Amino acid sequence: MSESTAHGWEGLNDRTTNAGEEESMLCERYAPYLMFDLREPFLPNLVGFTRLETNDESPSYPRSFENADPRTDFILEYAIWWDYEIGHLYQLEQVWVYVGPNGEVLDCEATFHGKILKGLLRNRSNLSDGTHVRLFVQPGKHALSPMPEMFELLPDLYLAAGPRAGSDGLYAGGELACLVPTGDEVEEIHARVRRYLRSFAFKPALEYTECRLLSEQFLPWRELREAIPLRLADRLLELELIFARDGLRGSEESAAERRMRRSRESGEGAEREEAR
Repeated sequence: MSESTAHGWEGLNDRTTNAGEEESMLCERYAPYLMFDLREPFLPNLVGFTRLETNDESPSYPRSFENADPRTDFILEYAIWWDYEIGHLYQLEQVWVYVGPNGEVLDCEATFHGKILKGLLRNRSNLSDGTHVRLFVQPGKHALSPMPEMFELLPDLYLAAGPRAGSDGLYAGGELACLVPTGDEVEEIHARVRRYLRSFAFKPALEYTECRLLSEQFLPWRELREAIPLRLADRLLELELIFARDGLRGSEESAAERRMRRSRESGEGAEREEAR
């Protein structure tokens, strides 16, 4: 598992220059703090941001903001991209932070399995450092919630991360469906993705650690949207090379899978030793 570390915001990244200096500063100032399961195998890769007015529509999710608090000065949308989630090839989750004229966080919303949840608790206890909403990430599946207890109400919490890992293969849902391959090779690609993701199956610890998004991960949404087809193509090529190199045949475990499994088992063993 990749280590999640806290980083301060010390400056602007060159990738955000097209969005303007002010928007770059705002994006980092209000970025959510994400809480990941200790055994989470996939941390975010990139974050597309957009500054919106209340009469705008989201560029990355089918919604508008006509019911926003009338005091809202602007809305910051964070479209958080993962190359993988435990069930399929990619994942995109959104966070919206509503900012008042004095810079106060008025509200927050986040996506949860195709729905939208309130992201800021009523007592504002999950607002850190004045401007960063702290959100928990469902293990493996990456739905967002201000309360980790929400995940424990899901009947497939453990199944999704364990026995059903990779079950969706080459995910082709929503607007991004047109970006994935078609034709005779699709089933073969599905099989590679399923097999790769099965090697990351895990049992959620339901203990969480904070991960702060890095400045170099931010870019305007339009740039992320343009980069997605290239990222998908890169991941598919990687999987093709992994399994071609290891001579993937039939149902036998490949060398790549053995290495990944042994690495995880070694890490889990170390965790158990530390727990003692």
